[in-house]
Amino acid sequence: TCPSLRITRYMDVLTDPIYLDRHEAYMTQEDEDPDSEELIRSNPKPQLQVDYDIVLSPTYQVPVLYFALRWLHQNGPVGLDAVYQYLVPEQYQTQVKSVGVMGGISLGYHPDSGTPAFFVHPCNTADAMAQVADAQSITPGTYLLIWLGLVGHCVNLHIPRELVASGPALSNDPLDKKTLKNEK
Repeated sequence: TCPSLRITRYMDVLTDPIYLDRHEAYMTQEDEDPDSEELIRSNPKPQLQVDYDIVLSPTYQVPVLYFALRWLHQNGPVGLDAVYQYLVPEQYQTQVKSVGVMGGISLGYHPDSGTPAFFVHPCNTADAMAQVADAQSITPGTYLLIWLGLVGHCVNLHIPRELVASGPALSNDPLDKKTLKNEK
C-alpha cells in the first residue's frame, strides 16, 4: 500500500447522449397527468463520480494522479473518450493527447486497489517541477500544490483558492535544488 490522498467529485452531466435520448423520449410522450415525483425518481440527471487519488510513484519518485470515473444511476463502463469529453478541458486536449506515444493519460492498475484506473503519466513530472521550482527552495506542501496545479488542470481538478491563499501546512522543511534534481 502506497501513501495516498483521495479527492472525490460529483459532476452533473447534461450532455450525456443516454440522458438526452431518454429525456427526449420522455418529452415526446403524451401523458396527461404525469406524477412529478415519479418523474424525478425515474429520470435522474446523469452524474459522474470521479475519484482522484494522489499516489507517490515508487518508480518515478514523484506524485502520480490516478482517477476513476463511474456513472451514478447508470451502469456501464466509462472509457477514455468520456475522460476527454467530461474531464479534459478543450484547451488542453490536443496537448494531453500529443504527449508520448499514447498520450498523457494512460489506463493501468491502481497501485492500492489493483482495479483499472486512468492516470496522468508521470514521466515528465520531475523535469517540469525542476523548471518551475528550480529557483527556490520549497516545502513539500508547496511542491504538492504546484504539482497539483500543473497536473490537475488537465483533468479538471482544481485547487481551491482558499487552500492556495492559506499556504500549505504539510511541512516547513524546504526541499532544496539537490532534492528536486534527485527526483529524476
